[in-house]
Amino acid sequence: MESESSNPSDSGSKALREALDISFRLLRWALIALFAVYLLSGLFVVRQHERAFVLVFGRPQGVGEERIRGPGAHWTLPRPFAEIRRVETERVRVVFTAPPPTAPAPNETPPKIGWDDYQLTGDANLVRGIWALRYTVADPAAWLFAFENPDAVLRNELAHAVVGATARFAVDAALRTDVEGLRAAVEDIVRRRAAEIGVGARIERVDLVAMGPPPSVGPAFDEVIQSEQDRSRQIGEARAYAARVANETEGAAARIVSEAEAYRQRLTAEVASAADYFQAVQPLHAEQPEVVAQTLHQETLRRALRRAGGLYYLRPAPDGRQELRLWLGPPARRAGAPEERR
Repeated sequence: MESESSNPSDSGSKALREALDISFRLLRWALIALFAVYLLSGLFVVRQHERAFVLVFGRPQGVGEERIRGPGAHWTLPRPFAEIRRVETERVRVVFTAPPPTAPAPNETPPKIGWDDYQLTGDANLVRGIWALRYTVADPAAWLFAFENPDAVLRNELAHAVVGATARFAVDAALRTDVEGLRAAVEDIVRRRAAEIGVGARIERVDLVAMGPPPSVGPAFDEVIQSEQDRSRQIGEARAYAARVANETEGAAARIVSEAEAYRQRLTAEVASAADYFQAVQPLHAEQPEVVAQTLHQETLRRALRRAGGLYYLRPAPDGRQELRLWLGPPARRAGAPEERR
């Protein structure tokens, strides 16, 4: 009877042990799986434009260039033992000395201008400028570990450079005549300071976003600028007029010189022709002066008659007291014949 009563208890204990054994096995495999997942969580991927650092218990892992993880897949101890810090090295970042100006919304009070936004020029005038610094991360290690807030450091260096450079320029040069010179001076100071303090940034460019006088004297500056623009316009128009008149005068002078040269050549040719004719006639005149004189006289009359508009033939009366006048008119010209040269 006792053996029969003990059988149910033994069967229950055996079933309990089997259930506990299965539970412990499942728990063991679950723990192993969780540990594997935990270890796999240490895998990370660095993208092409990034660089990464692994901090083990707060300190960078590796020495020198080995600390920097380049693009690709990497593994490290999972949290909380290790931490991954990423830096975008190709993205262009921008910091401003002051918020960029924006137009206020309707029924909105314009923002007040603080004294920190003003700079003092070399001739003791005030100007308000908003500057932008564009840069990329060149040294990821210095960028992450040299300063707590490198963006704020660069913003402060930009503000100091603006103050120092503006103090070297007069207000007219800073606002109008040498804005590029002022910008280049600010950029040079920022580049030099960024290299000195080792912030790990590569300065791409410094831009002047806005520059102007204080609002209280803005209209006066606008009037001066308008006056100078009118002056420049009038000077340009005067120079254009002077150039046009000079070109016209040079053209007229060239035409007069050309006509004078043509007249000189024509006169020279006529004189040379007359000289040749005289030299040809002179020997004949020496031999037979009367014949040559009569021939020249007739030739002269023929040329004179060709040029006359009307001809008169005068013949004295036989008694010497009256004259017979006959108007013969111009000599007849054949139809189609060229007009004789006068």
